[in-house]
Amino acid sequence: MNQTARIISIYAADTSGVCSALYEYGGMTVIHDASGCNSTYTTHDEPRWYDKKSMMFISGITEKDAVMGNDDKFIDDLIIAANELKPAFIALCASPLPAMIGTDLDAIAFAVESETGIPSFSVKTNGMSSYISGAANAFVEISKHFTKENPDINASLNMSDKTDRLKINILGITPLDFPLRSSYDSLLEFINDSGFELNSCVGVNTCLEDIVNLSDADVNLVVSSVGVSLADHLYDEFSIPYVKGVPYGKEFSFRIGDYIKESFSTKTNIDSTKDLRCEGDTAILGESIQSASLASALLLDKGIKACVLETVGEGDLDILKPFDLSCDDEKILEDELRKFKTVLGDPLFKPIVHDADFIPLPHEAFSGRCFTKSAPNLIYTDLDFL
Repeated sequence: MNQTARIISIYAADTSGVCSALYEYGGMTVIHDASGCNSTYTTHDEPRWYDKKSMMFISGITEKDAVMGNDDKFIDDLIIAANELKPAFIALCASPLPAMIGTDLDAIAFAVESETGIPSFSVKTNGMSSYISGAANAFVEISKHFTKENPDINASLNMSDKTDRLKINILGITPLDFPLRSSYDSLLEFINDSGFELNSCVGVNTCLEDIVNLSDADVNLVVSSVGVSLADHLYDEFSIPYVKGVPYGKEFSFRIGDYIKESFSTKTNIDSTKDLRCEGDTAILGESIQSASLASALLLDKGIKACVLETVGEGDLDILKPFDLSCDDEKILEDELRKFKTVLGDPLFKPIVHDADFIPLPHEAFSGRCFTKSAPNLIYTDLDFL
């Protein structure tokens, strides 16, 4: 049977992506579901419970509610909770059941906002897609509601005219892709050493003010597929260009810094891996922007030629090259992996890697917190894990 995983795991669902994206912004995020989605997210996909509180809830829809369409109960519960907790906003998302019966979450959000005065919105999910689509949609929705209007005062400037440091937004960093605190610290170090200034970080070590001030940035740095939709939105609304890529290694990091300056000067969006990829006998499994960035860094820093096997199925596929592959089918992926001598990926992929050397690179969106402690931080560091 196609698209049936009998050996490997599956990626975190879109509902987990929504919760992860909105965790630190002071809102109330509610999954409309009977039970299960919230506990899966909190148990496996969220490491921040240990040091930060957040308002993550589940609606507790019953079989009778589903059959009879009892939305009034859900609305009343939302209003009671909102009046008691006073969140900065209310975000609603759907599990498979309300998605199948056609629950109108936009209408429910409108009713709750009309009653409470608290900004409320729905995030498109169905419980069957991956964390990438859920988190991406969540970031766009919160930006639509809170990012301030700001004329592009730098539209007529170029690098030679600008006297202060370029302001950078980091888009697409959540614990599902970057579980280590050191990853954020290394990104900040890269920005400072490159002569830039952090404007806002979207996802971790952040607050609602960061969303408000997104429009103040000169360039967006998109470090995972989760941030692409928001980058496109900010480009359309505020003419802020973006660079796609993670500053892995040292040489590739320097290249990204140059591309950020070029992006600002030309007002164009740049794929930082565009001229650095070539076919090889090493395969990198995982999310597309991170994997393509690592392949580029390995080529520059180590002379290793690598292909990308994008395994989520919903990542940014534009960054892939003709010799790469997007594949979320276990059997096809198992066959493809026989072509390579070395494979880098989450440890849960190892059972379908038969004849190649396997190098573990844990990915929390795939294996939860099972291997987080052994995950290396490759951002702006020497790639000495090989």
